[in-house]
Amino acid sequence: MGLSDAAIYGKIPSMNTPKTLAALAATFALSASCLGEQIEITLGDLQSGHEVPKSLWGIFFEDINWAADGGIYPEQLMNAGFDWGQADHEKWICNIDGWEPDFRNGGMARLSFQYGAPVHPNTAKHLRIESFGAGLAGVRNRGYDGIFLEDGKNYTLSFKWREIELDGIDYKLGDWTEFETVFTADEKNVFDFPFGQVRIYRDEQAKDGRRMLSILVKGRRAVEFDCTSLMPCDTIAGLRRDLVEKLAALKPAFVRFPGGCIVEEGDFQHWYDWRRTVGPKERRECILNRWAYPTPPYWETFGLGYYEYFLLCEAIGAEPLPICLAGITCQFQKPAQFVAIEDIDYFAQVALDLIEFANGDVTTKWGKVRADMGHPAPFNLKRIGIGNENWDEVFLDRYEAIQKIVKAKHPEIIIVGSSGPGPDGSSFDKAWARLTDKTADLMDEHYYRDPEWFLSSARRYDNYAREGKPKVYAGEYACHDTEHGKANNLKSALCEAAAMTGFERNSDVVEMASYAPLFARYGHTQWHPNLIWFDGTKSVATPNYYVQQLFSLHRPSRTIKATDNLAKDDKSFFYCAGHDDATGETVLKFVNVKDEPVTVKANLKGKARIITLRDPRGGWLGVNNLESAPVEPTETAGEFDGGISLEPYSLTVVRVAAK
Repeated sequence: MGLSDAAIYGKIPSMNTPKTLAALAATFALSASCLGEQIEITLGDLQSGHEVPKSLWGIFFEDINWAADGGIYPEQLMNAGFDWGQADHEKWICNIDGWEPDFRNGGMARLSFQYGAPVHPNTAKHLRIESFGAGLAGVRNRGYDGIFLEDGKNYTLSFKWREIELDGIDYKLGDWTEFETVFTADEKNVFDFPFGQVRIYRDEQAKDGRRMLSILVKGRRAVEFDCTSLMPCDTIAGLRRDLVEKLAALKPAFVRFPGGCIVEEGDFQHWYDWRRTVGPKERRECILNRWAYPTPPYWETFGLGYYEYFLLCEAIGAEPLPICLAGITCQFQKPAQFVAIEDIDYFAQVALDLIEFANGDVTTKWGKVRADMGHPAPFNLKRIGIGNENWDEVFLDRYEAIQKIVKAKHPEIIIVGSSGPGPDGSSFDKAWARLTDKTADLMDEHYYRDPEWFLSSARRYDNYAREGKPKVYAGEYACHDTEHGKANNLKSALCEAAAMTGFERNSDVVEMASYAPLFARYGHTQWHPNLIWFDGTKSVATPNYYVQQLFSLHRPSRTIKATDNLAKDDKSFFYCAGHDDATGETVLKFVNVKDEPVTVKANLKGKARIITLRDPRGGWLGVNNLESAPVEPTETAGEFDGGISLEPYSLTVVRVAAK
C-alpha cells in the first residue's frame, strides 16, 4: 500500500496568489536600496559537480519516547497480551501494567495472572477472573494515557477466552475461543460474549473524550483471557495513519530501524532478536524497553516487528536499513557483555537469517515465514548495519568477523559500520584508521551537538578523502540547543540546515543521513529534541521536520560547484547548488542565520519557485505544537532576475527554470 505524490507534496502549502506574486517582485529585484550584506555566488557549469545519491536523505526510527507502543503502532490497550510485569514472579493484579480491578453491582472476583496451557508458550501469561459475586467483576484498561476513539470511525475488538471448571483447587480448562468484531465507535459500545461482556465507555473524569475498556464476567464462574486488542481500521500498513503520512511526506530514501541503543539493550537476556518479532502476534515475546525509564512500565510488545518495519518501508517508498547486533551489548551500560570471538558466527547467522527473511524465496526457511505472514514477494533488502554506536577493539574485532561471514555469502549487501558515539576523539579515529572500503561500505557517524558545532561543521566534509575510505552515513544527528531546553525551535533547525548544505555539497562522500530521534509522545519523553511530536489523537511537525522535508523533496540530481565572496570562517550564511535533471531546474538552498536580510546575487535567470521556512513572527526561537504551528514552509513563484533578498533566520529553496 503506497501513498500518492499528491498526498506527499500536498503537505507544503502554496501561496501562488496574485497578491503574493505582486509582492514578490520587490523580493527578487536587486537594487541599490537593498538592506543587509550582499553575497555574490558564481555557479559553475553542469559538469562541475557530482551525482547526488538517491539514498542521501532518510529517517531513523527507534522505540523511544513511546514511539512504537503508544505511538505509531496503534494498539489502544496497554499490555494487551497481559505479558508485561515488573517481575517474572508477579502474579496478582495490583493496579499496574495497564490493568486494574473493576467490580460492579456487587460483583467480586479473584484476579490473577496464569501460565498454564497458554495460547502460545512465548506469551504464556494470561488473565484469570474467578467471579464469585452476583454482579459483574473483571478488569479495566485505560490505554496509553487513555483510549482514544473517534465517533463514527470503525475499530476492531478481539480477544481469546476460555471457561474453567473449578472444584476447589482442581480445575479443567476449556478450549480457547476467539472473539472478534468490527464496530463503529459511539457514546457507549457494549459487546456480549458467553458469561460476560466488554464495555468501551468515556472516562467521566477526563474532558478530552478519552475512554476506558472493561472486561467483565457475570455470575459465579471462572474465565481466562488472552490476546486482547482494540485497533483502528483506518491505518496504513497496520500503523497509525497520521504518523505514517508525516513520514511519507518526507519522501525518505530509507528507514533505519529499530535504532539506536535499543538494538543492543543492556544485556543478552533482553537483546533485540529480530526473529522473536515476526510470525503471529501471540508468538512475539515482549521485553522491557531499553528506554523504560523514567516512566515505567513500558515494554516492547513487538506488534511493530521486523515484518511491519518492512511493510512501512514499502508503504512510503523507502528502502529498509535494519541494524544487527555485533555480538556486544550497549557499551553505555556498564559492564557491556560480549560474545567470544570463536562464537561470533552465531550473530553472523542472525544477520544471514535476516537477509533470507527479507529476500529469500518461499522455499527457504525464513522466506517461508515471510510468505506465511502474507508477503510472498521479497522485500529487496540492499543494506544492513552491524553494530550501533559501538567503539574500540571489543567492537571492531567482532564487526570484522561478522562482516567477513556475511560478505562471503552475500557480496551484494551493503554493510554499514560504526565510528563510535561521537564525531571525533580517539575511538572515532581508531575506527576510521582500521575499517577500510574493503571491510565497510559506509561508516555511521553520530553527532548530538550544540548550535555552534553545527554552524562550524558545515564544511566538515570538504576535506574528507574522496577515494579509498568508506562513504559516510550521518546516521544520528540533531542540534541540541541546551540554552533553550533542547527545544525543537527554528534555531536548532537552521543550524541543522547549515550542516546539511555541507552533506549535500559533499554527497560524493556523505551517501546517507538521518535525523534522530524521530517520534516523541507528549508526557513520555526520555530524549529531546525529536522530529515529530504527538498525543493520543494529533501530531505536529517541528521546524526541524520541515528542514528535513525541504532537503529531501528538493534533492538535486547532481551538484553544481560554485565560488563566492564569503569569508572562509563565515558562520552566518550557508548554501549549496545543484541541478534537477528531471525538470531542468537549478536548485539552490540558502540558510541565513543572521538577524537581518541578506542579498544574494547569482549568475542565473529564469522563472522560479521559492520555498521559505521562517517564523512569520520574527526571530528564531519559534516552536510548533499541537495548538499552533507557525513555522511552516511557504511557497511563491516569480521571475529570478539574478538576485534575491533572503529573510533573517530562514531556509530558502529556489528552483530556477532555465530560459
